[in-house]
Amino acid sequence: MGALAFAAPEIVYQRWAPTLARVTKETGIELELVPLRPDELVERVSNSSLDFIIGNALITVAFKKDYGVSHLLTLVPLNHANPEQAVGTALISRSSLEINTLSDLEGLRVVSSDPNAFGGFQIIAGEMITAGIDPLNDLRQLEFVGFPQEKLLDFLREDRADVAILPSCVLESAIAQGKLTRGELHVLLPQFHPGFSCQASSSLYPGYAFSKLGKTDHDVARQIVRALLDIESQDQQAILGRYHTWSVPVDDSQVFTLLQQLDRWPFVTNWQRLAEDAIPWALVIAIILALGYLHHLRVKRLVKKRTQALSDEMTQHKNTQKRLFEQQQQFYRAQRVLLTGEMASGIAHELNQPLAGIRYLAQGSIYRLLAQQTELQHALSKILQQVDRAQNTIKRFRQFCQQPSVYQDCDLKELIQDTLNLMQPDFKRIDFNPKLFLWPLTVTLDISLMQQVFVNLIRNALDAMDETDDPQLAIAITNDSENAVIVVSDSGIGLSEQALERLFFPFETSKANGLGLGMVVCKRIVEEHGGKIRAFNNHEASRTQHLPKELGDEFPRFATGLTLVITLPLKENVHV
Repeated sequence: MGALAFAAPEIVYQRWAPTLARVTKETGIELELVPLRPDELVERVSNSSLDFIIGNALITVAFKKDYGVSHLLTLVPLNHANPEQAVGTALISRSSLEINTLSDLEGLRVVSSDPNAFGGFQIIAGEMITAGIDPLNDLRQLEFVGFPQEKLLDFLREDRADVAILPSCVLESAIAQGKLTRGELHVLLPQFHPGFSCQASSSLYPGYAFSKLGKTDHDVARQIVRALLDIESQDQQAILGRYHTWSVPVDDSQVFTLLQQLDRWPFVTNWQRLAEDAIPWALVIAIILALGYLHHLRVKRLVKKRTQALSDEMTQHKNTQKRLFEQQQQFYRAQRVLLTGEMASGIAHELNQPLAGIRYLAQGSIYRLLAQQTELQHALSKILQQVDRAQNTIKRFRQFCQQPSVYQDCDLKELIQDTLNLMQPDFKRIDFNPKLFLWPLTVTLDISLMQQVFVNLIRNALDAMDETDDPQLAIAITNDSENAVIVVSDSGIGLSEQALERLFFPFETSKANGLGLGMVVCKRIVEEHGGKIRAFNNHEASRTQHLPKELGDEFPRFATGLTLVITLPLKENVHV
């Protein structure tokens, strides 16, 4: 049970402990008395840590609305038989000070215990507002000095204040206890109230009320109410508690009028209470918003990071495309130079024979001339000179077009994969990917020249599958005890027997615009590396005899098309 305390806790215990002890004895319900200042009482009620409260009429009315408190009983004071007129406010000063109206307080030093004290500041504040005075603004020297309330009398005696705002009967109680001499202090602007034994400067209001909180058991409350109503004025508990008896709840309409004057609930919104109720929800909403904002920042950071990654990836892709394009262009230039050299070799081979014939015929004619045929001999000598000149020119052209080879160790798997990456546009043209059976195998070769061989073979296979409904290409790497073996097999149209026999002859081609030098170049490069290249149609009955046995059964056997097998020595090549 919380008891509103305006004095020291021990005084509160002296007043209410006997009453609670009697109730406990009669009901068997253990009651613990907790003296509380107004702010402490509000906090304990808001936390639902009390079951019952004893408080003034003003705080009881406020608790009805804010916390669902039920008013059960009203205290009947000793100094007045009417519980509806039990407490008022007394303006106390030294006997030498007199005032005529409340407005005279504006220039005086005024002290009060607390702005929420009902019998002190609240009641007189309502009457000042009715008189057109704003107590908090117009009383320029107003000071709130806290509890206990009796210390305000010391402020007057020590001349630290001119007027003290106190509940009625505080002055009479101090004189009765011998703390003050009669006539030392007096009440300003006294009002007459019949039957009220103390002087007051204001109207009177209901006194203390006994209430229960909404969570409290009703049967427990009924037993306690019955025990309090049994206390008579002559009982020790009533004498020590300074009250007459307990009564049923009285009319508290005067309190509502006071609340209206003070602009407090229910006539204005209790923003403090609303704020207290809203704080948990506000915290939840704030946490949700904070988490949402943190999530937004995280998503924003991830989006920024991903955007940067995509940008870097796009830049890297562009650079890769650029390098592939440059590599492809370089490869094409190298291939044209190689083809030019091969053409020079072919042309030299074809022209050297007729030029040699011309030489033999010219020399034979010179041998048969007569000595006097000098002019004809001179002409034939000129022919021999031109033949020598032509042969020297062809020789120099052939030497100019030849490129020196640069040999180095190379992984055939990586070389073929690089070649396939280089030819991705060609694969997209017919929308398929080759089947690969590759594993790392290192040989010594000229990377650029051997890549030209692979490009030429793969491109020929793609051209052969232009009109095929189901184009397929398989590339494998294997080896025997001495050689690395590269197999390129397609499902294209294949070659005729005659074309297959002349596959590695210069200027032999089945393409409409071909030069007939590609396979010749491939053969020359492979042989330069000490290897061999051979080809056969897939439909040949003895095909299994052509494929190396190391390939195994996983390598596809196409019913159509052409297969080429390249063997390169695993040991260090003898450069030709």
